[in-house]
Amino acid sequence: MLMLPELTIIGTAFLLIIVDLFLHEHRKAVLGGIAMAGVLLALGFTIGMMPQSGELFGGRFAVDSVTWWFKLLFLLASLITLAISIDLLDGRIDAKHMALQARGEYYAIMLFSLAGAMYLASARDLVTLYVSLELATIPLYILTAWKRDTLSSESGLKYVILGALASAFLLYGLGLMFGLTGEMNLEAIGRSVTPSPTFWLAAAMVTAGISFKLTLFPFHMWAAEVYQGAPAPVTAYLSVASKAAGLALMFQVFYRMMGHQLMAWAWPLAILAALTMTVGNLAAIVQNNIKRFMAFSAISQAGYLILGFLGNSDEGIPSMLYYMLVYILTNLAAFAVIVWYSNQTGRERIEEYRGLARVNPLVALAMMIALFSLAGIPPLSGFVGKFFLFSIASKAGFHWLVAVAAVNSTISLYYYLRIIRQMYIEPVGQETRALSISPVLAVTLAITTLATGAIGIIPMVYETVSAQTISWFLPFIH
Repeated sequence: MLMLPELTIIGTAFLLIIVDLFLHEHRKAVLGGIAMAGVLLALGFTIGMMPQSGELFGGRFAVDSVTWWFKLLFLLASLITLAISIDLLDGRIDAKHMALQARGEYYAIMLFSLAGAMYLASARDLVTLYVSLELATIPLYILTAWKRDTLSSESGLKYVILGALASAFLLYGLGLMFGLTGEMNLEAIGRSVTPSPTFWLAAAMVTAGISFKLTLFPFHMWAAEVYQGAPAPVTAYLSVASKAAGLALMFQVFYRMMGHQLMAWAWPLAILAALTMTVGNLAAIVQNNIKRFMAFSAISQAGYLILGFLGNSDEGIPSMLYYMLVYILTNLAAFAVIVWYSNQTGRERIEEYRGLARVNPLVALAMMIALFSLAGIPPLSGFVGKFFLFSIASKAGFHWLVAVAAVNSTISLYYYLRIIRQMYIEPVGQETRALSISPVLAVTLAITTLATGAIGIIPMVYETVSAQTISWFLPFIH
């Protein structure tokens, strides 16, 4: 059954809510294991069904190779996030720092968001696309305000207001597309639409709504405040799953619905990418809070990511999927350290990481590898991913954009080195001590760190996978 992974996730979410009602407080640690087991089961179904393609409900729900890959990315991001959430939710932190409450609801809401993202990748008409997007997004508003303190509540409110504005832009643009063509199916719209002032207005409105989800300039203003105020595991999830959902939405709109006009939209996309990576990198330099720092890092990474839309689908889609995989593993490796350190000490300022390499050398090493990969240092996977995307832009004739991206990568190395300097060069703070790490978090950190290195050291794996799956990446709008 083509919808089996989504049904597994939704069933697991409801199971968590029901089981939570009958468990005593000291036994609720099992809820994290149930949530991870459900995601693993859905991941197994997805891998087993990947060669298949088909559609349900009159073509409103469909799967092809790209759809399966997006679902793999969503499931992987959620699985890692659940693993790094367990410490905070189960209270394995110092007594002076309170664990989050309502564990069953937390896991269930995250799984509902995951289900929405998975449906988004399979949506083939305007209504299904929009409803899936809201199912993926609305739970994130709740998770952002989960701590129920002033900062978290303020972040949740800002996210809701700006998210509603972005949804209005998107919905208005989609409505104009329907009005121009009389079609609801995405590919039918792509075949029917013709360039006109109304079409370009609709394209601009849709791009604005997508830009909010992907934190593209100038729709990035929500990210820093929301990342800082949300609980650390939620920030980790926002940084990868929300971006992957935005990429899936952009793929659906730009390749399936606007594919015939995509080349005419290349210059605005190139300018958007250049501004996004530049603003993100320059703003990150002056940040002192580690979560705000990672927010602007995520903004700059979004600028690199959309370079893939400048090329044809046969090259652009594999490159973007690969870079999204790299970004999920690398960013969540960094966030695993941030979540662990925040849980143990309550510290979130960059200078408070001083001397970490002397008291927890393996954790500091994992953080350094993740930061170097985000900066694009060879032979790590971040370098390989950027190389593929830069090649796409170069082949499309945007050599100036490649130069801008290269300069921005150099700038990013400077501010990533700020954290590495605190960990390895600055003296140990008087209050710094060796900190324990739970087995689940240690295994998660080890796997993500090793994967960050391995995917870059063995780039032939990417070439083999690309060659085997390129024939699955159909149908596209060319």
